[in-house]
Amino acid sequence: MLANPLPLIFAAMVFSLTSVSAFSLPISLQMSSPAPSSALKVITTQIESAPHYVLLEAKLEAIKQSTVSAQTQGIIERVNFDINDKVEAGQVLILINNSQQKAALSQAKAALAQANALNSDTQTILKRNRSLLSKKTLSQGEFDSSLARANSAEAAVLAAEAFVEQAQEQVTYTRITAPYSGIVRQRFVQLGELVNPGQPVMTGFALKPLRAVVDIPQTLATKLSTQNLSTQIPASNHAVSHSANPSIHIIANGKQYPTSQFTLFPYADSRYSSVRARIDLLDNANKTEAFQSAGRDHLMPGSWVKVQIANGEQRGIYLPASAIFQQGEVASLFIQHNDGFKLRYVRLGQTQPDGRIRILSGLEAGEKVAIDALAAAMINAQETL
Repeated sequence: MLANPLPLIFAAMVFSLTSVSAFSLPISLQMSSPAPSSALKVITTQIESAPHYVLLEAKLEAIKQSTVSAQTQGIIERVNFDINDKVEAGQVLILINNSQQKAALSQAKAALAQANALNSDTQTILKRNRSLLSKKTLSQGEFDSSLARANSAEAAVLAAEAFVEQAQEQVTYTRITAPYSGIVRQRFVQLGELVNPGQPVMTGFALKPLRAVVDIPQTLATKLSTQNLSTQIPASNHAVSHSANPSIHIIANGKQYPTSQFTLFPYADSRYSSVRARIDLLDNANKTEAFQSAGRDHLMPGSWVKVQIANGEQRGIYLPASAIFQQGEVASLFIQHNDGFKLRYVRLGQTQPDGRIRILSGLEAGEKVAIDALAAAMINAQETL
């Protein structure tokens, strides 16, 4: 007999409490009536091939970001938006005093009226001189002079019309508008300041479309550069693509987002042997507003994300996320055993774009796993009571 049986009794109590805690569920779930184990759907595991992905850190940035500058001279009369304000395309950002521009427009219109009057007079004289020339009562030299004056007056009308259009443009330049919908990032001028053509007044960016900027290892960049992707276009022709790129995904806030096209820089960083790439998120302008609010609206320029790039294939066992019973850092499955399910701990691998998760260890091909891990846990909990 043992001299002191207390340590053995204490170890047995700890083991029993640990076993119960592994299957512990909320009281509301324990009191519910789960379906019998025979009614639960199971999946037979098998070895299959799937793409192997490389995860890289990336930073989101806005594709549309620009600096708005003044195109005419004047005093700022009104500033309608400030830093971090949201603006819509076409809204007036800054209003410049247009007194000088309107005066120049009036002057140009007056010059146009004068040119039209002179042109009308010279055209009348030319018509009369052409009649006199046909009657041999006017010399050829005088007719040529009247023709030149008529042509000059007609050209003066065209020049005056051009000045009027230019003056009208200067008036419209006094209303600095937003080129697209977005957010004001910086404001460089104050109310009452004098601005000149070319002087920056505001900078801003659009919340979408977005792209991820990532440094890709040179070996992986070489593979990407050889891919003949129909969605890839030159950076100088930044058209919007609505087709998804199956080999690249963006991961942010625990969700995966499809991409459309990517652009590799034509040079490598000699310090890190990497190539910078810009990866555009799939534009969802053709989706519904509900999809946009539930999808990408919380993605912000400047935030860190992960880029998932396909690099070859790997063979393994893949299961849906519903079949995995996650408790903190511990993942487990419910394997069909006789008339019930047996808990087994496993080690997880990469998550595929379709939501399936690779099982690295703890499971073999041909075993039957419960698709609904929570329902299987409830059955086990009822059987232990």
